[in-house]
Parts: sequence; C-alpha cells; structure tokens
Amino acid sequence: MAEKLTPRKQQALEMRQKIQTVALDLFDTEGFENVSVEAIAQAVGCSVGNIYHYYRSKDELALQVTDHVDAAYEEIEQEYDGDTRRPAMDKLLDFVGRTLRISVEDPVLYKAFIQALKHPQQGALRRSDKRAYFRVLHKLVSACCAEGSLPAHCDVDTVVEHLVTIHRGTLLEWRIYEGNFPLEETGRAIAGAMLRGLK
Repeated sequence: MAEKLTPRKQQALEMRQKIQTVALDLFDTEGFENVSVEAIAQAVGCSVGNIYHYYRSKDELALQVTDHVDAAYEEIEQEYDGDTRRPAMDKLLDFVGRTLRISVEDPVLYKAFIQALKHPQQGALRRSDKRAYFRVLHKLVSACCAEGSLPAHCDVDTVVEHLVTIHRGTLLEWRIYEGNFPLEETGRAIAGAMLRGLK
C-alpha cells in the first residue's frame, strides 16, 4: 500500500513537478545554455532559493527530471515478479511496449528525452544501473536466457543496449511521423524480430 502524502509533502511534490515542467519548456524554447536559474524561478513564480532547495544546479535539474518515472517502472517490475506463469519473453516484449507508451504519455519525460537529445553532454540518456528502466530490462533479458527463450550464452548487456536503441529509435520515428503509427505494437515487433534473430 502506497504511503499517503502529508499536505506538505504533496505541496513539495507539486512544486518540484512545476519546476521541472517550466524548466523543460524554457530549455526547449530558449535553449539550455540561455536559460538561467533566475529565469526558471521567475517563470515558476518562486524564489531562486526555492529552486536550489530542490536542485543543486541547472544541470542537476535537467538530469533529474525523469526520476519520478522510476516509480512506474518499479510498479511494473513488481507485477512481473509476482507473475510466475507468464514466460519471461512475454514480459520483456510487454515491457518494451509499455515503456514506449509511458515515454510519450508523460509530458515531463518526453520533454526530458528531447532535451537530452539536444544536450548529450549532460549524460541523461547514458546507461545507469541506478535507473529502474535499465535494471528491469537487465533482469528480464537474464530471465529469458535462463528460461531458454534466448541463448544461455548471449551477452545480456549487449541485448539490453540493443533494446534501448530500439526504444529510442522508435520514439524518434514516432515523433517524426507525428504519432501516426501504433507505437507500442511497432516497438514490440522490432524488438521481437531482433530477439528472434539471436536464437
């Protein structure tokens, strides 16, 4: 059961989300380098000190905007852990589709993705074992190797990297075509074809 937030914690969460959303809008329209912490504070309607209460720097703000989505991935992970009947490959392809949908339905996350593409030097899109997304992928690919739906000798890290590439490439293509194809189905189909090729 999820912990009920106190009014103060709820207010802090809402302020943090507002800062993230406003900052990403400014980064998108003005360019990351041209946006100061002062400008973010002014647009949010709070003090500069309030921004620094939540983030040590503008770079940290840009890097941490996706943290809240980890909770969604962890919820999916718990669902898979509790489901002992479903094959790992089914769970893996399901995860591919669901994470694509989360990536476009969460406005903060999608803006953060575009921001990270524009500023790769920030490293927001690089692999990190601290991120739930990478951890769940690694766990599911390992489970596929254990159950035999992928070769036991396959390099799990390489397969994870390929799946991440498919995720990002599908998101970009979806953006280019303005959402005019079935995102989840396409991602699962491409991932499935790649995974079948490993057998």
